[in-house]
Amino acid sequence: MFKSLFNPESGLMIAMTQVTDVIFLSLFWLLCCFPVVTIGPATAALYDACYKGFRKGDKHPWQRFWKSFRGNLKTGIPATVVFLALLLGAVWGMIQIWNAAVYGEISWMLFAAAAFLALLLLGILCLMFPLLSRFETGFVQLMKNTFLLAFANLPRTLLLGFVNAVCAYLCIRFIFPIFFLPAVAALLSSLFVEPMLKPYMPSEETAA
Repeated sequence: MFKSLFNPESGLMIAMTQVTDVIFLSLFWLLCCFPVVTIGPATAALYDACYKGFRKGDKHPWQRFWKSFRGNLKTGIPATVVFLALLLGAVWGMIQIWNAAVYGEISWMLFAAAAFLALLLLGILCLMFPLLSRFETGFVQLMKNTFLLAFANLPRTLLLGFVNAVCAYLCIRFIFPIFFLPAVAALLSSLFVEPMLKPYMPSEETAA
C-alpha cells in the first residue's frame, strides 16, 4: 500500500510535486523581481515554466525558469521600464479619478470608463511578457506585437487584465498569497494568452 502511495507516478505524488512547483516557481519569481528592472524577464520565465510545466508536462520547470530568465534579460529589461512607467501612470491616474469621483468633481460613469481603460491597459501589459517568453524578438517588435495582438483579441485581453488585477489585489491585501499566487496567475493567464498565440505557433507545438 505505502509503496504504491509513494510511487512517483501516483496521483498523490504528482499533486505534491505540482504544489511544490507552484510554491518554488512563485518564490523564484519573487526573488528575481527584487532588482525591479528584472520584473519582465522574471515574469516571462514564470509564464514559460508554468505553461510548459503544468499544461505541457515538462518535467523540469525549475530549470526552464532559470534558462528563460537568462535568455530574456536583454529585451526584458527595457520592456520592464516601459511596463512600470505605464503601470504606475495608470495607478496614479486611477487614484486621482477615484478621489475626484468621491468628492463629486466627476461622475461615477466617467470613473467606470477610466477603470475600463485601465483594465484594458493592464491586460495589454500582462500580454507583453508571455509574448517575450515565446518569441525571440527585439524590444520595438515586442511592443508592436503586444499592442496588435491585444487589440485583435480585446475580450481575452480584458479577461487577462481582470485575472491579474484580482491576483495582485489578493497578494497586496493579504501578503501570504504572494508565495503561491504568481504561478497560479501565470497558469490562469495562459488560458487567455495561448488561444491568441495559436495561429502564430508552429503546427507541431500547437498539436502537442
